[in-house]
Amino acid sequence: MIFVHITLFREGLRRKADVAIVIDVLRFSTTVAVALSLGFRRIYAIPDLNEAINFARSRGLPLLAEVYGLKAYGADLDNSPSEVLNYGKKYLENGIYELVIRTESGVPLLTEAVNADFKEVLLGSTVNAKSIANYILSKGYDKINIICAGFALRYFTIEDFIAAGAIVDELSNLEPHVILDDEGLSALYLYRSSRDSLLQLFINGRSGKLLSRIGHFDDLVLASRVNSVEVIPQATALKEKEGALITPLLRTN
Repeated sequence: MIFVHITLFREGLRRKADVAIVIDVLRFSTTVAVALSLGFRRIYAIPDLNEAINFARSRGLPLLAEVYGLKAYGADLDNSPSEVLNYGKKYLENGIYELVIRTESGVPLLTEAVNADFKEVLLGSTVNAKSIANYILSKGYDKINIICAGFALRYFTIEDFIAAGAIVDELSNLEPHVILDDEGLSALYLYRSSRDSLLQLFINGRSGKLLSRIGHFDDLVLASRVNSVEVIPQATALKEKEGALITPLLRTN
């Protein structure tokens, strides 16, 4: 029997569980999943922009950074899965297998999650929902907390809730005894009723409208491709400074 809770923002960290799954579909968790699937081995998530810039420069690493959805000054790439796809291979070909990332919502939430009382912290999205579900079942966890970052850690976002529903759907397909709260039931049925039109749903959401306006429609397309990436990003506390270290538990080439 597996108990699944879906929570929001920093308040979600208070819900005790064996494993926390942090979700920030547009775009942090999707960007990370895509980067790890390409072959990047380590991603340093640092919430403070100046510290992220200094950390990246001191190690000669590319910095992916945004401030309220816009590419940050001093960043090499935006927090964008499509930019990672377009430019990531060049870094890999030059022997650069690590990235630094700073975002407005997902990185601060992940940083707090890795310092909370969870046995394990994962990053989930629409693109890796099935891989996340399979891994959780393989570990035998029975209390799961899916935490949606939302916009600026304050506003509900439809895409995060959808991704939570996708993970619950995959769990339910594999395990008959999944116990859901009302949020879990809502996310599950919302996902099942809209999975054939996710792109349009994402476009109409708060984050989707912003990304369309600033020219990142491709990120919406990538995020709407459910189970397109077989990677499980695991996060641990970063020893050097406040932040999290993200590494892949499973990666496809």
